[in-house]
Amino acid sequence: MTPDILREKLVHSADLLGWPSSDVPAFVSDHFRGRADDPRSGLPKGSFGLRLGAYPVLVAPITLADVEDMKRALRGLHSQMVIARSYMLPEEVINAHIMLCATDTVGSADWRQLVDLAERDETVCRKIIWIPQEDSLEATYNAFVARTFLATPWLAAETKLDAPLDRNQGLAQRTLVQHGLADAVADRWVALAEQFGADPDTLVAQLVQARSEV
Repeated sequence: MTPDILREKLVHSADLLGWPSSDVPAFVSDHFRGRADDPRSGLPKGSFGLRLGAYPVLVAPITLADVEDMKRALRGLHSQMVIARSYMLPEEVINAHIMLCATDTVGSADWRQLVDLAERDETVCRKIIWIPQEDSLEATYNAFVARTFLATPWLAAETKLDAPLDRNQGLAQRTLVQHGLADAVADRWVALAEQFGADPDTLVAQLVQARSEV
């Protein structure tokens, strides 16, 4: 499995949200912006940059071999993201992500430990790893994307009426009525409190006046 497949799926997920997406080759440049010498990064082949909505993303392959290999790969990815930041808009930097596609695993490797090591390390930016499986490609991608900024949990959530927050609507008005205020006065008091922007003494005077007028 290659990062190209991950790229296609990420772009499709952005499209479903109505977000613009584009390739950004500069994110995988080996030079800082404005400097044409002193290359500083050596990304693996198949790496590329994307902009998904307001999120700049560096996508790269990763091999799940052993801890030392993972640490070495992370150092290279961190260096590349520092370079990529020089090509980002200032407001984009905080949204930067590295998304990794596991292209190979070593049979004896504890890949769960390696994934945990990478994803817990939020140096420079957040990192998320997709481990695709040919016999369940969509399922593994869906599980992956559910942990990203592209997740849409509200599409699968069941609508629930009469939830606690729904029952809280009008609570202040009902409480005032229970304590003896007329419905019209309680409505007026709630309206005054919601639009109040002056000092407390002014609000108190308005509340007293509202009670005498209604």
